[in-house]
Amino acid sequence: MKSILLLTTALCLPLFADGFPPPDSIEPMNQRFERVVATGTLRVAIVGSGSSHHFPKDFLHTDSKTLEAGIEKVDVVATPNFEEAMAFLKAADVLVFSGNHQQWGRPKFQKALNEFADAGKGLVMLHAATWVHPWKGYNERFIGGRTPSHGKGDFEVTVKDPDHSVTDGVPGTFDIWDENYRFQLEAKDRVHVCCENQPDQTDGPIPSVWEVKDPKAKIICITLGHDHRAHENKAFQKLLINAVNYVGGR
Repeated sequence: MKSILLLTTALCLPLFADGFPPPDSIEPMNQRFERVVATGTLRVAIVGSGSSHHFPKDFLHTDSKTLEAGIEKVDVVATPNFEEAMAFLKAADVLVFSGNHQQWGRPKFQKALNEFADAGKGLVMLHAATWVHPWKGYNERFIGGRTPSHGKGDFEVTVKDPDHSVTDGVPGTFDIWDENYRFQLEAKDRVHVCCENQPDQTDGPIPSVWEVKDPKAKIICITLGHDHRAHENKAFQKLLINAVNYVGGR
């Protein structure tokens, strides 16, 4: 049903040849969580929009399909729109966030984000969410550092903690075409690194998947995910599925 809603909504917007809204769209997608769901269903909201990525196609559509196919008892909604995102946060168990649009820096959204975490909900901060953002307190609480630059191309990812739930079933090393985010870890005492990218104009490997140890919320950060080559990568998909399950308490 949600796929039909996505395509129906897209028909009302300027379309690319692939049938999706423009990459930087912030128009509503008119999705809703199901009113009646089976006991134990995990409600997941995917939120993201901005520049430099095809958010509707890769983050909102492909990642929704990945989670729906890979997680039992899940209800997934997705939006690049501020008002829809605010509504989703009230009902969701897990937020998957990836955005660099200025609307996500609005005090109203940042307040809702902190309240979501304070309520003990789960957060997966994906790709653009791990960039260096000017939003007060955001990088400090949710990311544990910041990404000021990146490389791009084929590189190797290495699992550093094979015993963590987020890396369960993920190959010990895997290749991916992506932006190699040169993440700078700042809160070392609050971060547990699960995966690293090979060096890219850096002195050593770069953290690419980690858990932020928050006193109230479960938070997983993943720097991977620039375009379709990453979102269609089986190892990336497994990391995303595991991350949502983990922060969702499964």
